[in-house]
Amino acid sequence: MNDLVVSSSPHIKNSSSTRRIMLDVLIALIPVTAAAIVFFGHTVALNVLFCSLFCYGAELLYDLILTKSFTREGVKKSSCHDLSCLVTGVLLALNLPPYFDVWGLNIYAGETVAFSFDALFACLIGSVFAIVAAKKLFGGIGRNIVNPALSGRVFLFMCFGAGFAAKADVFDAVSSATWLSSKSAVDGSVLLDMFIGKTGSAAVGETCVIALIVSYAYLVIRRVIDWRLPLVTIVSTAVFALVFDGLLKGVSGDTLWLNTLAHVLSGGVVFGAVFMVTDYATSPNSTLGKMIFATGVGLITVLIRVYASYPEGVSFAILIMNIFTPLIDRYVYPRPFGATRGNKK
Repeated sequence: MNDLVVSSSPHIKNSSSTRRIMLDVLIALIPVTAAAIVFFGHTVALNVLFCSLFCYGAELLYDLILTKSFTREGVKKSSCHDLSCLVTGVLLALNLPPYFDVWGLNIYAGETVAFSFDALFACLIGSVFAIVAAKKLFGGIGRNIVNPALSGRVFLFMCFGAGFAAKADVFDAVSSATWLSSKSAVDGSVLLDMFIGKTGSAAVGETCVIALIVSYAYLVIRRVIDWRLPLVTIVSTAVFALVFDGLLKGVSGDTLWLNTLAHVLSGGVVFGAVFMVTDYATSPNSTLGKMIFATGVGLITVLIRVYASYPEGVSFAILIMNIFTPLIDRYVYPRPFGATRGNKK
């Protein structure tokens, strides 16, 4: 008789855990980080180190203060061991320029920034805001309503907007002006530079599409993300760019298609689609809801780029759709197992 007694559901389990998922995301961020260091220099590595340490320290200190347990046991019980704070730190660093020039506290070696104290302070401020204000005050991982890393980036942008001016790569192969800010003529060589990552940028992680494709493939193979979400985000961005920044402006011919591709390859579209749109906590639960979310990100991104005074809109688009996630979950949800439609009279 005891053989018929089973535990409560779920009965089918796997080895996935928050720590394992976060570790996979960190592994997926390696090629993006490596590409950013190659194109923008060693200050990127310093920013990744600073943001990771500050995010880890902020989460650990918050938990110790909250539990009032400044002991080894308190450290062991801290949520920082699930590695989500490190993911936030790396994503935040990759959403920043290679260095800041706000207070004039940079050390130069010739014309190159050897060490940026401005970036150090910016990383500290952004990390504390991302962890404390955007994550822990809402109850921690899974309860935050907006993406912490993007929240930290936008907070820094609102505080030190001038410090987010696009920076050129270390090879000085291109101007520091981005295509989104200049809307210059596009040809095959320009698109190739965008694909490789040899473009100026205010966020070092968004430039190398090749690295982002590798990261996307890894996360899909590991079944960490839904493979459809990044594709829907990218395709919707392309479609809306084709309409709002092409057809409605009377653009035609090759220029129409080249500009549409430039919209997809420039800015943070691919980066945001792979790492932020797929965030579990801040995206809808249902498949249809996720598709609506991803499409909304593409629409708002293009509307900001075309009609607002700010040339890039991915960060704001994702945060806006984060706010709409509870509303989407309320009205778009999967049919319960076994449920049937009512008989029509």
